[in-house]
Amino acid sequence: MARILSVDFGRRRIGLAVCDELQISVRGLPTLKVRNFNDSVAQVAQIAGDQAAGEVVVGLPLNMDGSRGEMASAVENFASQLAVLSNKPVRTFDERLSSVGAKRELDAMQAKKRKGEIDRMAAVLILETYLQHKGR
Repeated sequence: MARILSVDFGRRRIGLAVCDELQISVRGLPTLKVRNFNDSVAQVAQIAGDQAAGEVVVGLPLNMDGSRGEMASAVENFASQLAVLSNKPVRTFDERLSSVGAKRELDAMQAKKRKGEIDRMAAVLILETYLQHKGR
């Protein structure tokens, strides 16, 4: 099995997480600050290579009723560009409630420190959910 990189794409920050080769444990990576779209794609492609990821999963923001959220087109564009630049399979995966779950887990943290942690934790939750779904 190969490592998988998970991405929680946002306009200001990008949360990242990666699993081990056995796809058992997941750990968050440092959150990226978004400068511009192309730099963000390049940074994540570089990280995918550095982490020896065999595939990348990008959280797709859907509404609770399953309809596309306002960021869905931007995420799909990001995923498409990332696939070309990284030369790795890139999949989108329903990220409903990942940020909500991350916020719940991080409620005790100071507000300033929490911002980047929410994105990282969301990426962790996206990957954990993806791995559970994949294992069915």
